[in-house]
Amino acid sequence: MSQISLSDKKRGSKSYAKYLECERYILSIPRFSAKKHSLADLRDFLNELGNPHKGKKIIHVAGTNGKGSVCAYLHAILRASGLTAGLFTSPHLVEMRERIKINDRIIALEEFIWAFETVKEKIKDFHPTFFEFLFLMAMLCFGKTKLQYLILETGLGGRLDATNVIDEKILTIITPVSYDHMEYLGTALGQIAAEKAGIMRPGVTLLTASQKAEVLGVLKEKAAENDVPIVPINKNAIKINKITSKSIDFSYQYRYDIVVRILLMTKALYQAENASLAIHAALCLGDDCVSTDSITSGLGQAVWPGRMEEIAPDIIIDAAHNEAGILAFIESVRLIPRKGRKFLLFGGAKDKQSQKIVAIIKEAKLFDEIIACQMNNPRTLLKGDLAELFPPGQIFTNVESGLASLLKQKQAGDLIFITGSLFLYSDLKLLLADEVTDD
Repeated sequence: MSQISLSDKKRGSKSYAKYLECERYILSIPRFSAKKHSLADLRDFLNELGNPHKGKKIIHVAGTNGKGSVCAYLHAILRASGLTAGLFTSPHLVEMRERIKINDRIIALEEFIWAFETVKEKIKDFHPTFFEFLFLMAMLCFGKTKLQYLILETGLGGRLDATNVIDEKILTIITPVSYDHMEYLGTALGQIAAEKAGIMRPGVTLLTASQKAEVLGVLKEKAAENDVPIVPINKNAIKINKITSKSIDFSYQYRYDIVVRILLMTKALYQAENASLAIHAALCLGDDCVSTDSITSGLGQAVWPGRMEEIAPDIIIDAAHNEAGILAFIESVRLIPRKGRKFLLFGGAKDKQSQKIVAIIKEAKLFDEIIACQMNNPRTLLKGDLAELFPPGQIFTNVESGLASLLKQKQAGDLIFITGSLFLYSDLKLLLADEVTDD
């Protein structure tokens, strides 16, 4: 977990206090009704900041599930290849500055503060939204550093996303598209796919994961309209060699003559496809620094928190929060060798497909006990909401009490799984950090 650190908080540094002040301001933005701006408005604001993205090779990633993982894996490959790269992802798990990574580290407290103050100072009639503010801060940080590549993950959709203000792209990637954020993107898969397809640029290759026929049809149609070469990843090019409780050994065939064998340190089977997307993307960049050896090395060291991550001994968290994500989570759990019982702690957000998610979990019949909890987040499903999905004895008012209940029952060989929302990660990470501090 080197990517996420609470050490500055424990030291009680002045920088951390100032960082928290900046964070509170950004979190408060929705309260003073900052409206989403047009891409033209954002382009003007970027220009006022000096167009810090200029001169960088930009890779833009959209999709429903797996886009953060693909970004992280591609970033790891570029770094192992000796290339410099910035990474902008969302959401964060514990600290807001996790969203902005330069080479091998998240930005320092002082960098975050500088970028915040620079953007805030420029605000006049234009006030960025929460996501726009962080995106502009990221661009400033990237512009301050000599970087060869930038990897940008969309926040929501694609066509109207703040990250789509960038036109100078060398590659676009769309990960599996499924149902999520339907209130913004549309209720049909075709509508959602069309929004994701908005990241395309004429003449710039689009690399897409294996998609449902409806989605692939829309992507191909949009690609043809915009003179975009489209390269779909074939799942048959991925061969699983071996799965253990700690890793996945798989091979990916790139075109006809290159086969890359990878040992991915994760329990999440779905990460093989995400890593394969990153492999294909890295190779099709045509950069002489990228080799099969650097790909193997980069992915062998890559870690993306919150995806089938063993956050503590025998406690595994997965950030699945929609139907496709839960199905992938279930598939990964099913393949873990069963030594003892399997327990599940669920927490969900109000704007997610909780009823369908819980139904899938129960129908899988993989867990000896399933309980639910409220999360420490305004968007959490409350006890009353959870009562529609779980019996009273299986509902807890917070993550701490829910986890404590399962730990009391746990015996050697048992596993505890936690899923339903990314917000659970922050609650658990802080809880476990407090336990370490108390010792």
